[in-house]
Amino acid sequence: MKYIYKIVLLSFVFLGLASCDENENFEILPPQDGITLNSPIDGSSIALVDTNEQNPGLTVSWNSANLKDSGATYNVEVALTGTDFSAPTVIGSTTNMTLHLTVEELNNLALDVLQIPVESEASIEIRVTSGDFISNKVSVLLTPYKIEFTELFLVGSLTNWKPEESLPMTRTGFNEFLITIDLADGDEFKFLPQNTGWDGDFGEDPNNPGKLVEEGEQNIAGYPAGKYDVTVNLNDFTFNLKPILAPANLYLVGSINDWDNATALPLFKSGENTFSIVVDLPDGAEFKFLPTQGSWDGDWGADKNNAGSIVQDDEDNIKGYTGKYLVTVDYNNLTYKLTPVGSLFTVGSINGWDNGAALPMAEASLGIFTIVLDLPDGAEFKFLPNNGSWDGDWGASKTEAGRIVQDDEDNLKGYEAGKYVVAVNYNTLSYTVSKINAVPANLFLVGAFNGWSNTAGNPKFTQTSAGVFEITQALSANDEFKFVPVAGNWGDDFGESKVATKVLEQNDENNLKVTTGGNYKITVNFNKGNISVVSL
Repeated sequence: MKYIYKIVLLSFVFLGLASCDENENFEILPPQDGITLNSPIDGSSIALVDTNEQNPGLTVSWNSANLKDSGATYNVEVALTGTDFSAPTVIGSTTNMTLHLTVEELNNLALDVLQIPVESEASIEIRVTSGDFISNKVSVLLTPYKIEFTELFLVGSLTNWKPEESLPMTRTGFNEFLITIDLADGDEFKFLPQNTGWDGDFGEDPNNPGKLVEEGEQNIAGYPAGKYDVTVNLNDFTFNLKPILAPANLYLVGSINDWDNATALPLFKSGENTFSIVVDLPDGAEFKFLPTQGSWDGDWGADKNNAGSIVQDDEDNIKGYTGKYLVTVDYNNLTYKLTPVGSLFTVGSINGWDNGAALPMAEASLGIFTIVLDLPDGAEFKFLPNNGSWDGDWGASKTEAGRIVQDDEDNLKGYEAGKYVVAVNYNTLSYTVSKINAVPANLFLVGAFNGWSNTAGNPKFTQTSAGVFEITQALSANDEFKFVPVAGNWGDDFGESKVATKVLEQNDENNLKVTTGGNYKITVNFNKGNISVVSL
């Protein structure tokens, strides 16, 4: 057989030579110029999976007869099919004739550079160039997988551009993140998958606002100063900034008012973008907040993924509390807080600053506590939620007169010697210290029920104990009244504080008022400084 093979082969050689002799135009051509791609195969399909990201994902190999031994540099370029390589991406430069990408590298190329949607098939084209030489192009169908990001950080001018000071974002879903930030004029930022360095940082695509890229990115900038919710979705590599505007008003609605948004309870605007209210919550109570009474639009509730925070989307009701609480909502940091306000005590120089012997205050009405103190010159004091503990103590604000605060507070002080009705109003986070001349020996009632006729015949209170006076009186709807120590004399009359319901006041008082007619038991306590009006 070997001999037969050689004879047949030799016959072809002779025939070839004879043919050459007959062809006067025959030339021996040099090897063909250019670059020829060997792999991948044109029309092949690659569906990436994340089981082993360091496995080979793509191998590009080629031949170049003329350039093989010249030490030429080859650029491997890719582009989406149909773009005709108008803006190709160079995925590697080499003097070899092979280029490898791992699964992870190819997936990042598909997602971050070519912007192929995750788990979607797209056609890409590959070619190799070297100087003026351009290879043939091959097409590949490529399907990237989702990369899972478990962390994301915001870094920028507001963190001194230091990765280690970058702000952690809250993970709200698969590759979805949220953070609330305060931007100053001129602030810029971007995102990091870790806070240990700049590897893999994301910025805005200069050609596609709202899109994130790793290569050729720019800082996110140009937003007016203010508070923003920043959301990032690394499934489609998008981001969004939503300005947070604190509502002008805020209302509480929930099971305590039968979820009737028309009768939602108004919160007090206790500070800049801050609201507060005192509520008495029965077991099982739930509630949320409304910016407009009578409407569910723009309602706020508890963040399911961030305890103590409020959100508007996919929110939960606030629940799990029983008792009397000061509810504070702070739009400066989008948080809420419930502080127990079932009791209050006074401690200070008047009792040797002994918190174990702090003086109990009386609850005049929901969230309002009172006490009558005999203050010597130079006396100082503050308030404690719990007798025997300094935790959560309240004092005077150093910057706002009449306001109580828990942080960087001052003692209440600077009062001349005398007797004072001291009141704390959690509803407005305020306090009053109002001087009274003396505890009267007698007390009389005067008001609309008798035509405001202040005579010796005014109804007289009964003194039930030292400093405590009580009377039962028939009153008509909307009747107003007050108290005098001497019947027929308006001097040293007492009424109700203008800023704290059912708190005794002698100097700048209001009349008290009932809204419905009937018999009422009225109690005035000069030891605690409070007034009780109970329908019988």
